[in-house]
Amino acid sequence: MTQYLLLIYAEESTFAEMTPDQLSTEMGAYVAYTQDMAKAGVLVAGDELHPVATAKTVRAPGGKQKVVDGPFAETKETLGGYYLVNVENMEDALAWAAKCPGARYGSIEVRPVVMR
Repeated sequence: MTQYLLLIYAEESTFAEMTPDQLSTEMGAYVAYTQDMAKAGVLVAGDELHPVATAKTVRAPGGKQKVVDGPFAETKETLGGYYLVNVENMEDALAWAAKCPGARYGSIEVRPVVMR
């Protein structure tokens, strides 16, 4: 088994533009997806992240700490959450990523975790 990180990217305005009923339906889809992963025994962890405006980026050139607000790159789609899964191979990870509700309006980056 190999662990893969499913990184969920979308425009932050996606949820802000939803009606309360649409938002409830979307959150229900995430709950069902998470439960499906847990039942299949592949879910290791997963969480939603706070908006990108709450992020800080840290660099330490020459050992001197520098902190700036926000993400490193300017982009419309931002990292909104993740799932860590334990599956047989990349194909299985991609199959789970395709089922993620976020794949309908954003993108899911799938990356293998280096296991040491």
